[in-house]
Amino acid sequence: MSSARPAAAAPITIAAISAFAMIATQVAGKTARDALFLTNFPVSALPLVLIAAAVLSIFAALVTARALTVHGPARIVPPLFIASALLLLLEWWLAARNARPAAVIVYLHIASLGSILISGFWSLIDEAFDPRTARAGIGRIIGGATAGGLFGGLVAERIGALAGIMWILPFIAGLHLACGLMLSRFSHDGSDAHHTASRRPAAKREESAFHVLRRAPYLRSLALLVLFGNIAATLLDYVFKARATSSYPAAHDLVRFFAVFYTVVSVVTLAVQTGMSRRLLESIGIANTVAVRPGAVIVGGLVSLTSMGLLGVGMLRAGEMVLQSSLFRSGYELLFTPVVPDDKRRTKTIVDVGADRMGDIVGAALIRAVILLPVVAADYVLVVLAVAISLVSIGVARMLHRGYVRALEASLLHRGEALELRTDSHAMRTLSMESFTGMDLSITESRIPLEELRTMAGVRGTAVAGAGPQTDIGRQMPSADPEIASLAELRSGNPKRIHAELARSRVITPMMAAQLTTLLAWDEVSGWASRSLSKAAPSITGQLVDRMLDPEEDFAVRRRIPQILSTCPTRRAIDGLMAALSDERFEVRYQSARAMSRINQTTPNLVFDSKVVYAAVLHETSVDRRLWNEQRVIDEPEAGSEAGLVEPALRQRGGRRMEHVFNMLSLVVPSAPLRIAYKGLLTDDAMLRGTGLEYLESVLPREIWNGLSPHLDATGQITASSQSRDEALEKLLRSSHSIDVSLEEIRKLAQQGDASDER
Repeated sequence: MSSARPAAAAPITIAAISAFAMIATQVAGKTARDALFLTNFPVSALPLVLIAAAVLSIFAALVTARALTVHGPARIVPPLFIASALLLLLEWWLAARNARPAAVIVYLHIASLGSILISGFWSLIDEAFDPRTARAGIGRIIGGATAGGLFGGLVAERIGALAGIMWILPFIAGLHLACGLMLSRFSHDGSDAHHTASRRPAAKREESAFHVLRRAPYLRSLALLVLFGNIAATLLDYVFKARATSSYPAAHDLVRFFAVFYTVVSVVTLAVQTGMSRRLLESIGIANTVAVRPGAVIVGGLVSLTSMGLLGVGMLRAGEMVLQSSLFRSGYELLFTPVVPDDKRRTKTIVDVGADRMGDIVGAALIRAVILLPVVAADYVLVVLAVAISLVSIGVARMLHRGYVRALEASLLHRGEALELRTDSHAMRTLSMESFTGMDLSITESRIPLEELRTMAGVRGTAVAGAGPQTDIGRQMPSADPEIASLAELRSGNPKRIHAELARSRVITPMMAAQLTTLLAWDEVSGWASRSLSKAAPSITGQLVDRMLDPEEDFAVRRRIPQILSTCPTRRAIDGLMAALSDERFEVRYQSARAMSRINQTTPNLVFDSKVVYAAVLHETSVDRRLWNEQRVIDEPEAGSEAGLVEPALRQRGGRRMEHVFNMLSLVVPSAPLRIAYKGLLTDDAMLRGTGLEYLESVLPREIWNGLSPHLDATGQITASSQSRDEALEKLLRSSHSIDVSLEEIRKLAQQGDASDER
């Protein structure tokens, strides 16, 4: 639906404005925190307060994670911002009376609760938007955050220079209050998510965050990425602040320096975010984008070892901060979007804050160890350690793509289960042949004249009448050869006699199979013929495949043979069906893909040639977009009788060509999440639809996605034709061989049959 994008624009705008206010307080708060602490305590005390803030953050993260799990981020995060605003006003009052304890409290507050608020904000955003919408809007949100950092740095510098450090606190308190009020607009999303989570089994709700991390390697990898990244950042931050303190001993000079530094960092971050973030996410992927940050630390750290002055160290620290706030943040938050909501609520704060603060603790411990040891060049050692840890971070980041795809699969299955969209696999395995073919197997009198039957059989050069003499009603005389007698009954032109013969026959010989295959063209008996042929399919596979691939064979026969082969999951049958994917007639291709999809669902551990499948998909997606939804098939299955990727009611929304493409993709892509993704494209669930699109783009080869995506609009709905159905069908008939039945040949054969009867 085209209205989905405008509907999502307003929440994204609110999120971007909230991010602006949140990061403005973060940058201004860091300026006040660092200047207030370093003007009241020596730089050697920095690791100690850092460890204290980390311990407090971990405790607060555990409490917050529990609250988010029970109530959801929409109910917890806005009140946290308001509480932080009130606490900042109290600290402002204290700082005016006793600066030293206020400096410690402000540092602990900004370093601990600030990270909790940022993590909570992103938890709320992750639940408010599906992965596809999040990827489209992440640039605006991060851009708002970056602009907020620039604003916060500029205002903090002016306030610090004109009024003093303490007056920065009420400024950021006002921004926190505004942020809390704006984020309260997302309460309806949180309620919906909480309602979904509340329907989970009780045992699942009681699972702790650490149990989730233990069973989820992907989340552990994210935690390690945060841990190693922050250890390196902590080491570089200490070296930078030590150089800054020695260069600017006066309090007002230090405040101005930090304010200018954070402002410049914000400006560069905004430029990187605007010019590179989206482009890199689309070109090199999410996992490689987050790997840029540790890669830059490695290169910058090695270069800075040649110049360890304030300028060189400052550029190294600034580069790390720029990439952390732009590329890394954009990619990292997207990596969290597909995580199942229950798991996300339990673990995101632990990963965001707990792993981050553990990085502070480990980094501070390394700093204390290095500065207490008799090492002459401690700064050099710390930079080398940061480079070594960043090498490990790159290894972790490069492994995240596979975990991201698996998280998308788990999210699709979770949402599909919640919406009760998944098809029961046991019922699919036990569908009878008549259900699959959708044919009427009831016994009815023939309504087709004998002359027409003779004409139908004559298309293959086989007379309807048997070799022996006939009675006036077409019944043949008994034959001593049972096979000849069976063939005579099968060629009798009488549905009851054909059905009776098939009920008696225990063995289908190749000659009988040839006649039964011909009878597939007769709608009134094709169901019985299909059922008999399916029983003998393993022994006559080659015969069936040859007639299916023969372009001179009757079209009705060719399009019905794949359904019979679907009951024969052998390599020979699959190879024949794969060859049919390149047939000129669409319905032969469609039925073949549908047959292989059914085989794939009922027979595990099959391997299909991905090159053949993807080539067939590219052929189908190359059709004009205006004709995409106009493809029809003749053998439409009866309502409720077909086993397929989606229910018939949903399938009609996408069209047969889309169903055909997804039937083929299910052969080479995990079928369970693909089925949910396909359903998501056909339903009105925006979250499921966006997750499905993100999964398809992540799991499909780029060439395949580029061919398929033009047939989907921005919201994931199947693209509708802009022309009338009659116009589309007229073009289809002119350009396709799908409906080119030789009516003239049939008319001539009918005339020959009439002349023979007259003689």
